[in-house]
Amino acid sequence: MRKLSVTLSSLLLTLLGCAHVPAESPRVSGQLADAQRRADIRLQLASAYFAEGQYATALVELDQAELTGERRADVLGLRALVLMQQGEVPGATRNLKQALQIEPEHPGLLNNMGWLLCETGRYDEGQTYFRRALAIRSYPTPARALFNAGRCSLRAGRHAEATEFFRQALSVDPALSGAHASLARLAFESGDYARAKAHMLRVLTSDQAAKDDYQMAIAIERKLGDRMAEQSLTQQWKKRFPGAERDVGALLNEADEQ
Repeated sequence: MRKLSVTLSSLLLTLLGCAHVPAESPRVSGQLADAQRRADIRLQLASAYFAEGQYATALVELDQAELTGERRADVLGLRALVLMQQGEVPGATRNLKQALQIEPEHPGLLNNMGWLLCETGRYDEGQTYFRRALAIRSYPTPARALFNAGRCSLRAGRHAEATEFFRQALSVDPALSGAHASLARLAFESGDYARAKAHMLRVLTSDQAAKDDYQMAIAIERKLGDRMAEQSLTQQWKKRFPGAERDVGALLNEADEQ
């Protein structure tokens, strides 16, 4: 299944620049700079472990990063993401709040807090954080916050609102496969199979298509009555995801019932 995130990379923070180093004396300045470099190395290692799903090891590296000096928003923010993946909501919330105390206008942190609130059912509060992130003109990836706002609306049962957010995300990043996949599912549920197919084709031609995307594409072709396309996608699905054949029968039965 497509993960929260969005994939992990959809939430991974862009590492913040090094903190300002006071220049009380050359010796003190050099010591602080050395501590910053050690913290940066630990943070990079933690990011790599996080991306590989090695969460416990990532936390160890983040603890080491904090031992080298003052508390940093990027360290706290990444720890929050690790804890989110581990289901440690209180710890993730605490770390994100502390990070935002240090960097209150960091759009990546605001986006992550918005998603954390949405995951815990606090949809309106989450949307407030997405709006704050989107209001920052320097935000390099606004499509990410728009996509997460759409997912948040979807969880709240606000399909029309979610559709608009996904469309806005695509207006910023037309190749955003998650937004195409979400719009395909919404179109499928409303019976607009041609539109669903158009969006799903954008997903399948990317390098980010997941197993459930192929499942949806096959269900769409079944609804459209295109047996050749259905069979072709089924073969692609089996080739890309070995063992998928056991899911095909259940999937097509489900599609027929919808």
